[in-house]
Amino acid sequence: MGHGQEEDLEKTLSWSESNQSVLKLNIRHLWMFGLWPLFESCLFHLYTFYGYILGLWNFIECLVAIYFAWGDMDEVTLLFMTIASNLNGLIKMTFFLYDRRRYNSLARRVGALVSVQSDVCGREPALAAILTSCQRRAFRLTLALLLFMFSQCFVWFPMPLIAHPELRRLPFAQHAWDDNANLYGLSYFAQCAAGLWMTQMSFGMDCLFASVMILLAAQLDILAQRIVALRKDDYKEKGGYPEKKPAPRFGDEMYDDLCLCIQSHQKILSFVTHLQNTMSPIAMTQFAFSVLCICLGLFQATFSEDFSAVFKCASFLPIPCAHVFLYCWAANNVTVQAEAVSAAAYGSSWVEASERFKHAIRILVSRAQKPLVLTAGHLYPIDREAFLSLVNASYSYYALLSQMNNR
Repeated sequence: MGHGQEEDLEKTLSWSESNQSVLKLNIRHLWMFGLWPLFESCLFHLYTFYGYILGLWNFIECLVAIYFAWGDMDEVTLLFMTIASNLNGLIKMTFFLYDRRRYNSLARRVGALVSVQSDVCGREPALAAILTSCQRRAFRLTLALLLFMFSQCFVWFPMPLIAHPELRRLPFAQHAWDDNANLYGLSYFAQCAAGLWMTQMSFGMDCLFASVMILLAAQLDILAQRIVALRKDDYKEKGGYPEKKPAPRFGDEMYDDLCLCIQSHQKILSFVTHLQNTMSPIAMTQFAFSVLCICLGLFQATFSEDFSAVFKCASFLPIPCAHVFLYCWAANNVTVQAEAVSAAAYGSSWVEASERFKHAIRILVSRAQKPLVLTAGHLYPIDREAFLSLVNASYSYYALLSQMNNR
């Protein structure tokens, strides 16, 4: 890809372009929370800065609260969980703001990826159904998870007013230095706003990558179906050529269709490289903080004597688990579908095909047999085994924290 073409892909996405994108919901959700600009505007940059400062202020507020609450295991654990959640959002936001062009390029590349096999899908209803189904699945998954995340606001934010109506309690960090006396209303609003902003923005980025991986897996599935359909019986031989003289290229339709499949496979693999480079630091950040949040949330739900804290942590625990599972499930589907391409190539009618078809199919099988595994931080494979190992790591840290608490 030329330098000029790459610059065109990295240009700021417009509002109309986002409306036509298969990632419309993901992009506009991130726009709503000040992360993804859909037009050049100083006001939007100020809006983004406001959200970043809000999260940074909440992080510093929690650090100061830990200093005053040191020795109170319940309070400190809850504060550390809040810090982990907000810091996770801040770091992911920093990665995005550092190179917004990469995300604009990703959105445009996804559109190009979907269009790679659009002509074939237009002719084959079964393949078109796969494409339509994956787009609906990505939309519904994103909407459901974001709404579930939003529902936590109705648990965490009003809980101090419900559980301790006689006290001036804040949702997250308590101002022990003034007993929550000064600017109580403003502090309450700021903590709620920071919590909503960071969690929605963080989950929105995870849903974006999950949606991209769902679309990617569907493209691999469509490709596998196309390769399986390469059956000699489905092609009419064009005779008239001597036995020892090879037929011209246009005479071997089966070979031509295989070449088109190989081209589609190459474009898909090229897209995977860009996705890997964009998603890798975000996924690694999310995995690290999810393990910490699961550990702290489980500890708080087990040992806290405050029912409101137990209820909040118990309702929150599915969220870091969902963060991890979302990546592992979607990335594992990509790996499985990539393996299916190799199996489909081997299952095609290559035995009775021409020599050049056999040569091309060997190249395709060799390349498709190389595992297509997405990683976090270019180090940690993202698959089902990763989910189990991360959950086990969280439980190990929880057990260690429990032993320290029992001493």
